[in-house]
Amino acid sequence: MKNQENIIAANKRLAELLGWTNIVEVGGALVGTPPAGAAASRGQALVPDWLGDWAAAGPMIGQFKMSVGFTGIDAVATARDYEKGAAFEAIAGHATADAAARVAIVRAIISALEACQ
Repeated sequence: MKNQENIIAANKRLAELLGWTNIVEVGGALVGTPPAGAAASRGQALVPDWLGDWAAAGPMIGQFKMSVGFTGIDAVATARDYEKGAAFEAIAGHATADAAARVAIVRAIISALEACQ
């Protein structure tokens, strides 16, 4: 997921699954209507960059009761239960192991949420 379009698409998909609406790309960032607090944000807010920022991705670990670790070659994230939300992301495909872990976290959450639909 090095490609900027893939990063934006994954962040957008996660935002949609979390209840964000009216999401649009503005200069490489996403803005939209948050699921809660839309009135406080005047109906528009910056969508978190879960793939690029630990401040956004980190709280998701607790929210989705995830385990995150490394196999040596992969970053591994598991959300809720292995059947519905697990992702392996090759570290070699990313600039850092941290980046691979964030991608694994987002992919596992997307998988878990889509399985619940």
